[in-house]
Amino acid sequence: MNYRGSYRKLLDNAKAAMVAAIEIYNKPIFKYRDECFIILLLNAWELALKALLSKNGQSIFYPKKRNQPYRTLSWKDALTKSEVLFPKSIPSLPVRRNLELLSTYRDNAVHFYNEKGFGILVCALAQTSIIIFKDLLAEAFDAKIEEEVNWQLLPLGFSTPIDPIAYISEKTNREKPTRAVKQYLSELAESVDEVQRNNYDTGRLLTVFSVKLESTKKIERADVVVGLEGVVKSGGPLAIVKTQDPNITHPLRQKDIVDTIASLHGFNFTSHVFQAIVWKYNLKEKAEYCWQAEEGVLTKYSRDVIAWVKRLTKADIEDALKDYKSHLRAKRERSN
Repeated sequence: MNYRGSYRKLLDNAKAAMVAAIEIYNKPIFKYRDECFIILLLNAWELALKALLSKNGQSIFYPKKRNQPYRTLSWKDALTKSEVLFPKSIPSLPVRRNLELLSTYRDNAVHFYNEKGFGILVCALAQTSIIIFKDLLAEAFDAKIEEEVNWQLLPLGFSTPIDPIAYISEKTNREKPTRAVKQYLSELAESVDEVQRNNYDTGRLLTVFSVKLESTKKIERADVVVGLEGVVKSGGPLAIVKTQDPNITHPLRQKDIVDTIASLHGFNFTSHVFQAIVWKYNLKEKAEYCWQAEEGVLTKYSRDVIAWVKRLTKADIEDALKDYKSHLRAKRERSN
């Protein structure tokens, strides 16, 4: 018996499950939409994780018990075994918390049937999950699932979509939520807090995506899509802030980052080290980390850039300093 399975077949089925999940969610009339969508999404993840194990020569089965049939791993156990195989750019902790929250909804959906608008929170978690899924397939298997989907969807409906941030704010500040909703929001709050404590990007747990019709002539001026900022205390309410004000989304100057990190892998974390990293990894071109005023006189950074920098290895920093030195030398030579 092949205890690893065929990673190519597992991968193909993972992609098929994810595409089916997206198709179901985007049907205009479909009862039991959220439940079916989440079942397929989690199934896609389970298959992808097993494909990752199979590709690396690991079994996707539990140990055989006498007089019992073979059983393949659950998504949770597949994730536990495959965490060490994840690409460096995809930390497993936010992925685990994201999938756990979706699984909690799947297993307890009956408690949320009468909660108007609750599905939008599940959608926000699922959208993030799909993006991470796409990234995992691209980096671990060199597979581009986006090429199999026609993304030209028409985001029109008969009612205005509910903003997930507005929903959470309403439930935590104005309405008295049901016990199930209160528990779910508490779990989300704890997950956000844990991801932040471990210096990971909260955008890998939950991100708010906005969809709007825009003239192609205005695309270069499109709004920055901001993730979330969790402000939580154990057992307390969840506050998520969505704003386009850079003073809130990108509050840090270079000095703030240098002072916060202080030292890393034996390096004194100076302004020069940070500048080398920013240049090497084009952080100024990534809106989730950097904001620059149009007149070019002010540059500010988000809090997520600190977590991103701390994930760099000593070799990464040494390479950045070496390449940055060569860049500055070449720049001086050109100016002379």
